[in-house]
Amino acid sequence: YLGMALGSRKLYSSPEERIAVLEEMFDMDIDPIGRMDTMVIALGCAIFAITGVFIIAAWTEHTYRPIRAKNLPLTTVLYISGILWFVGDLPMNGHVLLKGAFSECKFWNIWVRVLFCFIYTSVLSIRCYALDRVFNQNKPTKGLAYYLPSIIFIGSYIAYSIVTTAVPGRLTIGYAEAVELCTTTKGYVIATLCLLWLNWVIIITMMIRLRNIQSTFNEFYEFLFICFFGIAAMIKTTTVHFTHPKYPLVLGYRIAETLGDVLIINGIILIIMAYPVVMSLVHNKEYEREWLLRLRTDGLQDMYEANLNLRAEGPAHYARMNGSSPNQIKKSMAEECTRDSRFFDTPRFGHNNHEQEDTGMVRNICDSYRALEEAIVVPHNRGTTSKHCFETRSVSSLETVDDGPKGRRIL
Repeated sequence: YLGMALGSRKLYSSPEERIAVLEEMFDMDIDPIGRMDTMVIALGCAIFAITGVFIIAAWTEHTYRPIRAKNLPLTTVLYISGILWFVGDLPMNGHVLLKGAFSECKFWNIWVRVLFCFIYTSVLSIRCYALDRVFNQNKPTKGLAYYLPSIIFIGSYIAYSIVTTAVPGRLTIGYAEAVELCTTTKGYVIATLCLLWLNWVIIITMMIRLRNIQSTFNEFYEFLFICFFGIAAMIKTTTVHFTHPKYPLVLGYRIAETLGDVLIINGIILIIMAYPVVMSLVHNKEYEREWLLRLRTDGLQDMYEANLNLRAEGPAHYARMNGSSPNQIKKSMAEECTRDSRFFDTPRFGHNNHEQEDTGMVRNICDSYRALEEAIVVPHNRGTTSKHCFETRSVSSLETVDDGPKGRRIL
């Protein structure tokens, strides 16, 4: 009966008759497309709209250093890829009737859903690779050696899409006009899922290599949560495709598949961008000052400044401290603490609790300065330079960054 459906014109004259034909063909209950599918589409659009608000807010504050450190252009590519992945899910998961333009199964599955799913995960892999190259390999993010893995990633997925499009539909994915369904072969499903799993294995491997990077950007912890969501999505998708290959015909399964993808796509983006965006709106200067201080404490300031174009102007202008005498350093620290105290103690209407919190933050910052001051070994006389004098690597300004890190740029 399925062979007859694939090789003939319509077998029904009404939607109800179509459902009856499909139920007899597959010996299962079929859920027609209805209001619940429309609600799923609306809910998915609403979730993407919320994430879009964060992206727009981030672009309006694109000069804010904690946001710039997250690489807003690459995150925007992630967001656009997620939208197109969602658009491809709608016809392939059975939320719309496969008529007219939606009957082009190869286009919607191969070039929209699968390709942008590949691109989404590839962007995560590229960011992992960039961080690994800078902090583990101590190499710049430029040149053929850096771009080659990205070219291989994207090029292999485009080649896969071209090949699967050229292969006859009976071997990959085709359209059964008689019952208005897209049909896929097990071999095509296995090949596609294997490529996706390979990408996540690469991401996990890179994440493990990033585990020793302790910085204020929390890359390791971000990727830990990202990998958790990604593996959960892959387990969900793999299980559904092999245990319920006709899931688009069952309302519960198609809703779970689509909303699961939506939540994971947007959840990963919000893990990366939500916190710095919120802090830029509610505690703009306070958070940036604390963030800069933590960055210097991590000892990775040179690498981040050179790769992310982050200037070292912040709570303490350490550029003035390079080559200065200990008394000048003390004076610089005292001035900065006094200025920060004046800044944080500025009255704000209806925010008494915040004033107390900010005062405590100032005390913590000044305590950190004093601890740094105590760590400085003072030369015994002016004519002798102690080789144990503090290293300026973690506290130097952009002008003192060595030539090696200057060429780096994290994606």
